[in-house]
Amino acid sequence: MKSNELKQLRNQKLVSMGTLIDTKNAEARDFNETEKVSFDALDTEIRNLDLQIENAEKEENYKLRMANNAPAVHSTVKEKYSLLGHIEAVRKGKVEGVFAEAQAQGEKELRDAGVAINSNAAYIPSDYARAFSVTGDSGAKGGNTVATETTGIIESLFEGSLLDKLGATKMLGLVGNVNMPKGGKVVSTWESENGAVSASDHNIGVIALSPNRLATRMVVSNQLLRQTSGSVESYLRKEIEKSIQKALDEKYIENLLASADTQGVVMGTDGAALTVAKVQEFVELAGKAEADLAAAKYLINYDIWSALKALPKASGSDKFMLENGLIDGIEYVVSNRVPANLTKGSGTGLSAMAFGDFSSAIVCGWGAVEILVDPYTASATGQTVLNLGSYFDLKDTHFEGKSVAKDIVA
Repeated sequence: MKSNELKQLRNQKLVSMGTLIDTKNAEARDFNETEKVSFDALDTEIRNLDLQIENAEKEENYKLRMANNAPAVHSTVKEKYSLLGHIEAVRKGKVEGVFAEAQAQGEKELRDAGVAINSNAAYIPSDYARAFSVTGDSGAKGGNTVATETTGIIESLFEGSLLDKLGATKMLGLVGNVNMPKGGKVVSTWESENGAVSASDHNIGVIALSPNRLATRMVVSNQLLRQTSGSVESYLRKEIEKSIQKALDEKYIENLLASADTQGVVMGTDGAALTVAKVQEFVELAGKAEADLAAAKYLINYDIWSALKALPKASGSDKFMLENGLIDGIEYVVSNRVPANLTKGSGTGLSAMAFGDFSSAIVCGWGAVEILVDPYTASATGQTVLNLGSYFDLKDTHFEGKSVAKDIVA
């Protein structure tokens, strides 16, 4: 048996063992004699399967290494990778060929990131859109590639996202937890030739980055999973990407507004409308915090966009704060992700607004996308439930260099 088939069999045994444990615990008792015999038998079977899986994986890895070192096999049949095909293969319990290669690569990426593997899941490598080519050349030589213009699923989900427009820094394909140093200020002083140098402490802080599971649930018809059309493949991929993209954008905005380190632009007790002075205060506060403003941008929603389009630079002026694609001469990004439903005092429906260099925002990604294939829950309606897991962390190394308002009447 192949390693994936053995893993599925082991998973069934584990489920049966879990049922015995849950039943015992629910009734607050020990195993009865029959249950004890069943539990011990399952334990023995699982241990044996562990050894069989280990041996099967060694054999498969050996064959794969031999295939990679062998001359390329020329064929007129291209074995293309597809997301739909991979999910369908896992659903049927028959993961072979190009899908087995992708599965192995995806599993390795998440194991390296310290994530446990589920035998009922499809693991989509972070660069899955790179083609797996003709039989005999798994793509290591780059021959007969397919869809090479398409980036991997993790990389492409940032394209066009709010974080992408803001210029956030991406750190993808990480392995394990990462600690990023964050240094304090270094002080330089002028001294005479033989003068003693004043002592200054340079404290190195740490920004801890670790994989957090972002869960996504989709219900897909079995008929759709059987399709081989490129347009269906593209649709499913985009739906996955849009969902992850939206969640990451919203999480960063949530972190930004919740940070106690940002510079606060206060509008009023119950909120207030923007004025020219308040718009410029965003720049002033970020600048005084010694932020690098060369690449700084405003971040607004569409309510504020409309308000700034109508806010003159001076009383009676025909020049407005937002014109020619700039806010008072500075670039901006507008997004519905920026809330317009905040409250303060008696004020409701208030908007947020921010300013700063957002390249200090860091989006970290770990390995593959996990798709747990559940063909049972919705089987009566001819559907399969896909529970997606992807692993990210969001941090900002310089929240103090950003000015934020959360009480704008727009």
